[in-house]
Order: sequence, then structure tokens, then C-alpha cells
Amino acid sequence: MTMLILGVLLWSFGHMIPVALPNLRTSCRARLGEGPYKGLFALGIVVSVALIVFGWRSVENVTPLYDIYDLGIIPAFLMLLAGFVLMTAANFSNNFKRLLRHPLLAGFSLWALAHLLVNGDLRTTVLFGTMFVWSIATMFMLNKRDGEFIRPAKQLPHKGVMVFAIASVVFIAAILGHVYFTGVDLTVQH
Repeated sequence: MTMLILGVLLWSFGHMIPVALPNLRTSCRARLGEGPYKGLFALGIVVSVALIVFGWRSVENVTPLYDIYDLGIIPAFLMLLAGFVLMTAANFSNNFKRLLRHPLLAGFSLWALAHLLVNGDLRTTVLFGTMFVWSIATMFMLNKRDGEFIRPAKQLPHKGVMVFAIASVVFIAAILGHVYFTGVDLTVQH
């Protein structure tokens, strides 16, 4: 559990620096240079993800804190698909960005919440609970920092269809590949 907690803390701290501590970020970029700063940031995130994955897989006791899997499985899959759509929308011009200021973080929060809905064990609560709180807190801090939301120009509807199509492919790949990252096969009934 220690490795998992360290990974989650490193992930959260690394991603909070630009938002919560912009002066520290500016200072580090000035001292190290743009390239080395980005390299160090990327290394920190890669290390945090490795700690999370190996920490997750090393926790053997997954005693449930709660169990609402049967009630939550369908809403969780819908939330995951919506989360992937929003995370994909963050990377392309589309009308989702007119509705949501931070589609990537909104999608990430749905992804985390969906996992909390169907997995009531301690390791899930530590990982996805922290990720959910981080994404929501980051949205609030970015909104405060950036002021009023200026909606981007309206886009043609086909761009939203493209986002949904790409997100659907990523969603299916994530379902099929889930067993390789977590050891949990989502293609069989639990």
C-alpha cells in the first residue's frame, strides 16, 4: 500500500505544481531551462504511474469497504465512456469545449468516480478517491486562477462525432487491455 500511496502523492503533487504553485514552476523552469524542466516533470509522472501500477498490484488484501457492484456496473460503464469522450474532446476542436471549461479534468473525474462506484476496497478508495479529489480541486483552482470562462467558437457537429468515435475506440481498447494493467479482466462477469 505504501508504494501506491507514494505514487498517488507524487502524481498529485507533480500535477498541482503548475496550478497551486506557479511561482515554483516558473522558478524551476528558469533555473533548469524549458527542456530539462519538462523532462524532469515527465520523469516524475512516469515514476508516479509505475509506483501506482506496481503498488496497486502488490496489495493483496482487497477487503471491501462497501459493495454496490451490481447496482453500479452499468452507470460506471456509462460514466467511463462519457469520461473518455470528454478526455478525447480536450485534444480536438469541438463543441464539448463550449459546454465545459476543463473537459480533460471533467472526464478524469468521471473515470475516477466510476471506479469508486464499482470497487469498494481500500486500494481503490486510496487511488481513485485521491484522483477524483485532485481533478475536482484542480478545476476549481484553474477557474479561480483564469477568471471568467470565455467560450470558444462554435464548431461543426461532425467534430463531436469524430471525438465520440475516437473515444469509443479508446474505451474498447481500455476495457480489453484492463487485465494487463490491473489484473482485473472486465470482459468476464464478476
